[in-house]
Amino acid sequence: MKMTLPEVSGDIAFVTGAASGKRFATGFGLALSKELVSRGASVIMTDINEDGCKKAAAEINEKAGKNAVIAVKADTTCFEDQVAAYELGKETFGRVDYFFANAGIGEHHWIPLFDPTTSSSRPITKPNMTTLDVTLNGQLNTASLAFQVFERQEPNTRTGFRGKLVITSSIIGIWPCKGLPMYSTAKAGVVSFMRTMAGYYGDKAITVNLIAPNITATSVVPPRFLALFDDDYVCPLELVIEQMISVLGSCKDNGRAICISGKETWDHTQHDAMFEKNRVQFEKMEYEFGKWMGLWE
Repeated sequence: MKMTLPEVSGDIAFVTGAASGKRFATGFGLALSKELVSRGASVIMTDINEDGCKKAAAEINEKAGKNAVIAVKADTTCFEDQVAAYELGKETFGRVDYFFANAGIGEHHWIPLFDPTTSSSRPITKPNMTTLDVTLNGQLNTASLAFQVFERQEPNTRTGFRGKLVITSSIIGIWPCKGLPMYSTAKAGVVSFMRTMAGYYGDKAITVNLIAPNITATSVVPPRFLALFDDDYVCPLELVIEQMISVLGSCKDNGRAICISGKETWDHTQHDAMFEKNRVQFEKMEYEFGKWMGLWE
């Protein structure tokens, strides 16, 4: 049974990675943009693939019968690109209620494969951080833009929130995959980031949540991999988008890491027995560090 989703009609979203990939007609960003427009929202669609983004936007606007979206080229690793996209969106729609830090790429080999038989004949190589640049730092760029935008705008009169940030992680950020070390690192990094930011911004009319789906048919996943798994293990794209939208509107949820595998969803909790044992001293440490950094007095 489908869940009842929050009202988003009239709201404005900023979505990174909003164009379709080369192997699939729809990734998370494009599917999300379509669904938001179908629910009455407007979308600033950004992607490094300018042609694909413009084509997708034109199709959405034609179906909607109005200019419900704009397409802007933006490389998420370039903060200035994202700021420029926001400024154009603000000029067009007036404000931004939701930022989706969604853009990401798959694994790139960060160092040469382990082979002691040839290592002495090879130079020590600088690591390739491309995956982290896009899938971690690019999302942090989106988040930093979102928080500064929210700080500068009044709460939405309908929802009462200055804004909401939703981050796309992965189940691999929860269950590390030794075959994807950089992707695992990036996706785990945004889980911890989400929790710290949700704690800091939670009393400021801002929410921060995260979606961590298992393998889904998007441009990040090679088709030959999908064929290896049972249908009940692969996430339906519609379910992922539903969970993204579930934390919008007047929803008060904050700090959630929503995991999805197949058709099952659950919240990944951060606390365990050892945390509870150390909670008092940890929270004291957290307070003192925050005081030292000037976050509070």
